[in-house]
Amino acid sequence: AVATSLAAEDPGRSKSWDYVETQHDELRSIAVQACRFNAESNTTVLTVLRQDYARTAAAYDSGVRGRLSAGLARPQGLGVAAPSFESSLERLCPEVERGNLNASLEPIPPAFVDSGTDILSWDELDAAALAAGWPMEPGWWPEMRQIIQCESGRNRFAYNGSDPNGGSYGLTQLNGTQHFDKSGESFDLRFDPVVNLRVALWLRTVRGHFGGSGGWKICSERYGIQ
Repeated sequence: AVATSLAAEDPGRSKSWDYVETQHDELRSIAVQACRFNAESNTTVLTVLRQDYARTAAAYDSGVRGRLSAGLARPQGLGVAAPSFESSLERLCPEVERGNLNASLEPIPPAFVDSGTDILSWDELDAAALAAGWPMEPGWWPEMRQIIQCESGRNRFAYNGSDPNGGSYGLTQLNGTQHFDKSGESFDLRFDPVVNLRVALWLRTVRGHFGGSGGWKICSERYGIQ
């Protein structure tokens, strides 16, 4: 299920540091993941991870300030402010290169979409794609991004009941329940952005292309996508 926004917590309300420690761990995880893409010079993914890091850092800083103002003692190991993205990479990437840290983790599913959000921003959409495992290189996510804008306008709850193949659902307008059943995903989660994009990735992979019958024919033709 989609997590709620990091900003949803009132940082001064909690009497423990658990929330801040969670953000601290997530900052480290995002940075370790970024080290691998930094080595590959994958600027598209790095941009998404940098944005995700900034959101998490803001939540961390807000949580620290709220607890300090409430008179809570700051635990050892938690800084007064989150380190910058660049300083985290400088500290962690040499360890990744030496094999001391696992940089092959699954992408960190970001807490990026409020449960009441219908239309995803481009940043939120890119973060969901990263969490779903979409390759960022040409032929994959850049084209799917265009198709989503055409198919659903980035509306996670988009539904077309006139589609003769069981209706079409969510960001990528997948057919239900067949696409979900065949990909091994739950149809109950058809409007979850990450799940919907994961099924779309399965469909693109097994078909080998976007367009044509059984795929995203109309929108692919509109943009000249194969």
